[in-house]
Amino acid sequence: MNRREFACALVCAAALALPCEAFAEPATGKPILIGAHLDQAKQASYYSLLQRDSINLFVKQFNASGGINGRPVQVLFEDDENNPVTTVTKVDKLASAGVVYIVSIGSSATGLATQARASELKIPHGAPANLAEQLTTDPPKRYYFRIPLRGKYELGAVAQYLHKKYGTPKLAVVRDTTQTGLVISDQWINDLKKDGFNIVALEQVTPGSTEASSQALRVKDSGADVVLVVGASIPDLSNYIKAHKLFENPAPLIGNSLFTAGGFLKLAGNAAEGFVYPDAIDPSRPEIQEIDAKLTKAYGDRLKNQAVALQAWEYMRLVCDAIRRAGGDDREKIRDAMEATRDFPIAIGPPGMKLTYSPSNHDLFTSPDQVVLREVRNGEFGPALRWR
Repeated sequence: MNRREFACALVCAAALALPCEAFAEPATGKPILIGAHLDQAKQASYYSLLQRDSINLFVKQFNASGGINGRPVQVLFEDDENNPVTTVTKVDKLASAGVVYIVSIGSSATGLATQARASELKIPHGAPANLAEQLTTDPPKRYYFRIPLRGKYELGAVAQYLHKKYGTPKLAVVRDTTQTGLVISDQWINDLKKDGFNIVALEQVTPGSTEASSQALRVKDSGADVVLVVGASIPDLSNYIKAHKLFENPAPLIGNSLFTAGGFLKLAGNAAEGFVYPDAIDPSRPEIQEIDAKLTKAYGDRLKNQAVALQAWEYMRLVCDAIRRAGGDDREKIRDAMEATRDFPIAIGPPGMKLTYSPSNHDLFTSPDQVVLREVRNGEFGPALRWR
């Protein structure tokens, strides 16, 4: 290692979340192709587009700092239309284009479709933000890797919080009826029942609806002590949250981690105050603040404090590191390099979090105790709750 490379290594070790821009030459030559599928305009677009923009900025800065062994990274994006059937055709298109990795930045439902087809094609793939438990349930999927909250641990953290703060409260569940919303909420309902919680009401909000007054009134009449708002279509669930406050239901609201994305705070307005949700991001971490500053500088407040955008940045850093360790474009070697990741410092999760994959684990999160809980305060995504 020469002096310049050594200096770059020191800088990058100190600022793990960022490409080392000060020392390397811009990447040139044949690009390394990475594929990504996303929802451009439907229910998952509010978090898909945030991830897309974060990936584009990461790649721009990464290539400017030398890329992978001097080669630039190029990301090919395909619109999956939030449709699993369409997604399969997009995976085939990306495979034909020669991508060495596929990143799922659409919904969990389309992520599951990608997983099935990309595994058949033996293309390594995964997600920065898809949290459906089925994506990495036993046995681990050989070609699939992810860093977001795993559904069971997200829910486990919420269950711990409920027990600690409320004992064993009566619960109501409000969900949207998108495919991803049903997948996520069914898991929550089943696991909460197994944990001894009594669910006294289950209400559904249809995508595209303009209000949820009837659902809010029925939830209030149910006598639920706490209301869980769980799903994927945040605009529709925000309508319920506004109705919940309008009818002065005193039951506190708790959501799932997808509320960290997109325009939830603007959609729900003052009704979001006090809303508690699990998150993969601790905003007090210096690494998160540094990435967030870069995204905000490039895109303004639209990407400020957006968990999915921060996760997309870190996922791309992980994937590019694995491709570098694999030494080229060989998909199987890249898969092996991902699985061989050990003690990789990552800005996701609580301070000091490190990622270690193995043949039996392709997830970052391995315990509810690693999940961050946050609360909306003064119209902003608030700090981590120190409730344990």
